[in-house]
Amino acid sequence: MSWLVDGALTRDDLLALHPALAADHHRLMDEVWQASVDPRILELCRLRMATILGNQVAWNEPRSPAAVAAGLDESLVASLASWSTNPGFDAATRVCLGLAEQYVIEVHGITDTQVAEVECHLGPDGVVTLTTALAAWEITHRFDNAFLDTTSTGAS
Repeated sequence: MSWLVDGALTRDDLLALHPALAADHHRLMDEVWQASVDPRILELCRLRMATILGNQVAWNEPRSPAAVAAGLDESLVASLASWSTNPGFDAATRVCLGLAEQYVIEVHGITDTQVAEVECHLGPDGVVTLTTALAAWEITHRFDNAFLDTTSTGAS
């Protein structure tokens, strides 16, 4: 529930106040999910960022259809808190999750080495796609936190 608009329960309800902005937001997200980065990695990064920012809304949303179609492993989703030591997360996923965490915690602390590691796994296009996704998700999660009830259960 939102305090901003009576009866608004979702991000889309709020974005409906500005249809052109809503369309641009959805177009950006569609481009991210259709780009070259493995959608399973993207979904794990999205959910990890939501956890750090305390956004239960993102956890309660359906998983990305692209990630599900690519074989998203819900046991990895459940293990996100231990991604850095859990052997179920491959090297590409780990470097991307590391960048996602750093992006939320202190974006200015991102190092050239971190970006180079991501580039080794995803290529230059993947770096652009991932960092665009991280920026969009951070804004989206903070938007949710500002305007929606993000305290319902879901994330770990």
